[in-house]
Amino acid sequence: MPDAAHATGPAAKLGIFRVHSTWRSIATIVAEYALIGFGVALGRAFGGIWTYVAVVLLIGTRQYALGECMAHEASHRNLSRRAWLNEALGIALCWPFFFTLGGYRRFHNRLHHKTSLRDDANSIYEDYEDWGLPPAGSPLRRRAAWWHLVFKPLLGVIGVRHLMKTVEDFYWDRDLVENTAMLSFWALVVVLFAYGGWLAGLFFYWMVPWLVVLPVLNYWSEVGDHYRVAGAETRSNLSWPLNKLVAHNIGYHALHHRYPSIPWFRLPRAYGEFRHELTEQVSRGHVMTFRQIMQATVTIRRIGEQSGSADLH
Repeated sequence: MPDAAHATGPAAKLGIFRVHSTWRSIATIVAEYALIGFGVALGRAFGGIWTYVAVVLLIGTRQYALGECMAHEASHRNLSRRAWLNEALGIALCWPFFFTLGGYRRFHNRLHHKTSLRDDANSIYEDYEDWGLPPAGSPLRRRAAWWHLVFKPLLGVIGVRHLMKTVEDFYWDRDLVENTAMLSFWALVVVLFAYGGWLAGLFFYWMVPWLVVLPVLNYWSEVGDHYRVAGAETRSNLSWPLNKLVAHNIGYHALHHRYPSIPWFRLPRAYGEFRHELTEQVSRGHVMTFRQIMQATVTIRRIGEQSGSADLH
């Protein structure tokens, strides 16, 4: 009988791709927080508005990588095969961004992954409704598309909604002991920063990127995943810069839905192995995604026009 190292069947291949790496998870998390620290040091050393803008972009992208992409991995228990260590790393990824691992897991895993995308109860459609996106079967004019996909996030509307939803989740997750612990953690952080005279730094180097950059990246990602997808229910964004430099392969979304236990760093190779099993629409970046959404809208409009013509006859 061949051992696991020499097995070549589908189950064996999947098993290889499901192997976790605790050291890689820890190294990735430490590196991301180090980049945030570097950004703060850069801003304090050089000053100036353009330096600050660059620092906010740097910190915001790293916050997204930690507080969405890696926290998402923790929710699926992909950071370590040691359960207690995965949970500890998950807390280090969630609490600094004002949410709990338990709350994220029951909302995302139960209402998104374990609920069919054909079911209106899937949480992604609640998100789309909260963001004010027109339902998939309704018209989306070009001017409205520019508003919803570009100007709404860039002008801060999504950031405000992000803040409101975070506060609302404090209430909805009140039954979780972890929620109380997280709020206590932040109360301690505020007290310590106030005592040290660093509250302004906390606001400008943590809160501003969290409000201005992180929600925009998350919004574009979530909208791209399932909104007005042609010929499938899921869109995969295979942009190299997005997956390698920003989002830790979060763009391999269709593969993740099929095999959520494959950790992020194995997704590119696993995609080559299993892409024949997927039904997906492929994008190569946010601009292409927006064009696909608009093309889907044109198709819907044409179908509606044809139906109207048929009714006349």
